[in-house]
Amino acid sequence: MRSGKRLCLTAVAAAVLMTGCTMNLGERYYENDRGIAGDSNSYNLTNYTGSQEGNTVSGSAEKMEGMDTIWKYEASEDTEVTFTWKLNVSSGKAKFVLIDPDGNLSTLVECKAESGGEQENSGTFEIKKGENRVKLVGAEKTSLEYEFTADEGDVQTLG
Repeated sequence: MRSGKRLCLTAVAAAVLMTGCTMNLGERYYENDRGIAGDSNSYNLTNYTGSQEGNTVSGSAEKMEGMDTIWKYEASEDTEVTFTWKLNVSSGKAKFVLIDPDGNLSTLVECKAESGGEQENSGTFEIKKGENRVKLVGAEKTSLEYEFTADEGDVQTLG
């Protein structure tokens, strides 16, 4: 009887520990290029607000961790696309990442709260034929505000 209780308590403790480890999407994905380049999106948001106007998306979250696609473009040929962005991180760290059709990543911008946490810029980028994407990626408990504009393709708010 006693060993049954121990086994049950051990199983419950293991389940609680495993749940705590798997819920931390930010740390699991933030430095994982292969995971970021994948087709799926996975994130947690607290107090998120977002909007879209034309080719511009913007939003803010008290806490974000994980990643979501905010831009897609199915290019019929190699071309150039201009992006403009603002990223302000008050805690944690976040980045915009461009993903080409082959799954290669290019970091457009990365902001860390301890390094000032705000960047605004634009640039024109070579886009390959096929599906290209930009994802917003946040580490654990990242508070942020963002704005992203693309002159081609489809922008979308988080979620």
